[in-house]
Amino acid sequence: MELNSFVIIFLFMVLAMVLTYTIPAGSYDRYENSAGQTVIDPSSFHYGEQTPVSPFEMFVCVGQAFENSAGIIFCILFAYCFIGSLLKCGVFHAFFGRIIYRLKDKSRLLLPIIMISFGLMGSVAGLAEETFGMFPLCISLAIAMGYDRIVGSAIVYLAVFTGFASATFNPYTIGVAQAIAEVPIYSGLEFRILCFVIFMGILIVYVMRYADKVKKHPEKSLLADTPEHDAGINLSDDTITLRQWLSITVFVVLLFFIIFGAIHWGWYLEEIIGLFLIGNIAVGFINGWGPSKIANEMVSIGSGCVFSMMVIGFSNAISVIMTNGGIIDTVVHGMAGLLKGTSGYFSAILMLVIQNILNFFIPSGPGQAAVSMPIMSSLADATGLSRQLAVLAFQFGDGFSNIFWPTMVCMMCGIIQVPIRKWYKFVTPLFGIMFIAQVILICVAYAIGY
Repeated sequence: MELNSFVIIFLFMVLAMVLTYTIPAGSYDRYENSAGQTVIDPSSFHYGEQTPVSPFEMFVCVGQAFENSAGIIFCILFAYCFIGSLLKCGVFHAFFGRIIYRLKDKSRLLLPIIMISFGLMGSVAGLAEETFGMFPLCISLAIAMGYDRIVGSAIVYLAVFTGFASATFNPYTIGVAQAIAEVPIYSGLEFRILCFVIFMGILIVYVMRYADKVKKHPEKSLLADTPEHDAGINLSDDTITLRQWLSITVFVVLLFFIIFGAIHWGWYLEEIIGLFLIGNIAVGFINGWGPSKIANEMVSIGSGCVFSMMVIGFSNAISVIMTNGGIIDTVVHGMAGLLKGTSGYFSAILMLVIQNILNFFIPSGPGQAAVSMPIMSSLADATGLSRQLAVLAFQFGDGFSNIFWPTMVCMMCGIIQVPIRKWYKFVTPLFGIMFIAQVILICVAYAIGY
């Protein structure tokens, strides 16, 4: 029997609650560094009074989690409304339908192009959950090309998080982590570009192998026994109307400002939400909708996103429970202690493993950097590793585990309506390959004195 995403998340919430009774409470002292970031003092850990989370308080933490996740929740909501409006107007159906029709057998080239595009969004601009509003479009596109929902989801979700993990300029991981580690901002770029190329290459080969298998033998799709919910995009060579061209222009301009604003103006969720809202209104008027119809359509499209929004909020409750229980710092301190007395390649690999595990407890990139980087930087100094290598281990651990840890997978599967066991069957071999590649690259970095 397939467990509902909420059931799985709830079980982890209960586990987190139990841990607040069994793991000693502890904390580090925090201060604001010269860059204006709140970080911990790695030498200040101390145990404190136990503050276990009661069963009732566990449910109260859900409300706090929704407050903490409000930015992501509303960003996905308005992204869905914007993309949904474009789909309802037939904009993408006409545009991509015509492209696929013209390309015919070469249409498979669209998949790596799309993956590289999303990969660059994660690598350069630090976009991640903000791209989830693209799921309806890419799933419809994949189904129209003879693939399945897993392919349509992978070209967004796996691509953007692969780019996020093998970041080149990501301001939310590389920028924050290097500032805390006190190494030059965006230094070590050449090696990170190499990492990006390698990981994106692995991803593209893996997804394309599965996609080709599904297209040639639909019965081999992991979702062959699961009814599809999308009719896909009609393939035709019909002329694209002026209104559709104008709507496509709005989409391209909006995407440009999301990336440019994130890189150059420090835009984050609030600004991106505003752009999606502006784009939604513009597309509505371009296609002859009045104000009331635009509002009604937003409500109608947005109602289909409620499940996804709830999963996001509940997923964040796990870290809220552990934070309120005072055990997050204790977990970090215990894992960091494993590095003491180690050296060389083993230290580098162990640091990578620890960062992967920490991402389960602290899913926020900047949040994980603020807690772990002061400790990892100090331990890197003590074990003969470079601080740049510590940043690389953080970058890999914070990003790649997002495609595997259930807190993120439950949220994503709820959004794309793919059974969790099916997703794990697809992604587990890829995660294993990616982890081996991480270990190899970490060892190479150590060997060359990165």
